[in-house]
Amino acid sequence: TKSMAAAGAGKGRAGAGPSSCFAQLQRRNCEQQRPFQELIASRTALLQHNCTLKEDIQRGRNELNIQTAELSELRESLSANGGGPGRCTKCAAMQDELLPLLRGKAADTQQMLSLGQTVKDMQAAADKTRVELQAAHRSIKEQGLELKQSQEKMNDMERTLEVSMNECGARLLEIDRLRPAVSKLQVENAELVRQIMEMKEKEADKYNEIHSMQQEADRQKRSAELLAKATTSSQQRLSEDGEAAVTQREGSLSFGSHVPTAPRLSVVAHARSEVHALAHNASGQMMITGSDDRIVKLWDSRSGLCLASLEGAVKAVMAVDFSKDGNLALGASGDLAIRIWTLQTQRISHTLTGHTAKMYTAGFTPDSRQVYSGGYDRMLKLWDVSKGLVASTLHCSSSCNDACVTPDAGVAGGTLISVHLDASLRLWDLRTGDFAHEVSGMHTQPITSVMVHPTDERLVLVNSRDDSLSMIDIRKYQRVVHYKHQDYKNGVNWNRAAVSPDGAFVVAGGKSGDLTFWNALDGSHLSTLKTGHTSAVVGCSWGANDQLASVEKEHRLVLWD
Repeated sequence: TKSMAAAGAGKGRAGAGPSSCFAQLQRRNCEQQRPFQELIASRTALLQHNCTLKEDIQRGRNELNIQTAELSELRESLSANGGGPGRCTKCAAMQDELLPLLRGKAADTQQMLSLGQTVKDMQAAADKTRVELQAAHRSIKEQGLELKQSQEKMNDMERTLEVSMNECGARLLEIDRLRPAVSKLQVENAELVRQIMEMKEKEADKYNEIHSMQQEADRQKRSAELLAKATTSSQQRLSEDGEAAVTQREGSLSFGSHVPTAPRLSVVAHARSEVHALAHNASGQMMITGSDDRIVKLWDSRSGLCLASLEGAVKAVMAVDFSKDGNLALGASGDLAIRIWTLQTQRISHTLTGHTAKMYTAGFTPDSRQVYSGGYDRMLKLWDVSKGLVASTLHCSSSCNDACVTPDAGVAGGTLISVHLDASLRLWDLRTGDFAHEVSGMHTQPITSVMVHPTDERLVLVNSRDDSLSMIDIRKYQRVVHYKHQDYKNGVNWNRAAVSPDGAFVVAGGKSGDLTFWNALDGSHLSTLKTGHTSAVVGCSWGANDQLASVEKEHRLVLWD
């Protein structure tokens, strides 16, 4: 009803529009004619005055002709009679009377000429005004035609509006008729969603149970293999030493990963330069580091020897990684570029540019076909390794400190996990390139690192500047275990924590140079090693060969026993 009333009011205004426009045109015509009315009146008065002067001049000419005739008769009379003193006096008087008349005639002639010129000027002005009036009349006529066309268009629009209002009314009636059905469908949809969520929770519980069983089976299998290997080694030593007693220190025979007790080897990784990044390759046999000296170095994880130095970066290298196939290595530097080296030739194969601010994380996807990266420009990028071009860009609301991908990540899909300065964890669907979920409230300070649990892909470990760590279930978006101890203080925004290869232990380096270990399952504190480093630890990496390595801000790489 309100729409029809508004349409009626619009129709009334539309009907009054042409009359108002015509009245405005009439007023405009009157305003344009008003300045010329005085000119026309003045011209008429001058013409009347000119006629009067012409009559006066004609009358004066007639009188002058009469007086000239009388004067001629007088002269003829004087010539015939020989003249006399009286006649000369009368002639002089007549001449005196004739002289002003002649002067007046000359003045009248001059005034007539002036008036004639004025009349010409006024006539020209009147002609100009007439032309302007004709143009104004033509304009009025054209505007009248436009007004008529506008009126016709307005009438068409009114008819269209009336039809639209009728259609709208019919649709409103249809909506009212369908509203109960929609409400019923919404209730049914909500019930279906609830049932689906219950099914998903049950499936998640089943998956968790299967993962736990698989994890336990893998642990038992690995323990059996290590026990068999240790038994074989012991038998060999007994056969060589005869009946010599075999003594072993506690913890020397380990099943799975073990917690180190002391540094095994310490080397200066990058002389006189701050070290920022550390990573193992897939087998754990090789390590890679990056620092302020713009050099990426490759290391043997057992001997601690430098195998190669990869050059090409222009500024400090903040993130490093190996491809899972072992053929490539990358380094993300402060010059806003990611460089990919071919390890066989130690040459740069691609330079990836596109970020607009400093990058703090970069890595290969498990299929080695893509690279992910993130930094302080609030963008996450996926790169095609074969082409050296950006494949997609994901925009986030906070600067990114670190990122990782699930084991199924690659060209076909998977999940990208990023951590940010706003203390939140964000999940991204790599198949669609869409934001999936945000996990926040776990920490109060920026999160500095994230890594996927090595034996359970549904869990990720995050490290935070609030001096604690969390194990988070990315399917249920919940914290599973919280790690905290009074000895642990996180020193930098890119400090990387690590999980042992068997998933049993968690380690993180502190700002005073110590390493703190927790039980991964229950979060209990195991030990704190205070020897090995003299400055803030910026990263830990636990290789698949159970070799733990850590780097400190001031130059040093430490391998732990």
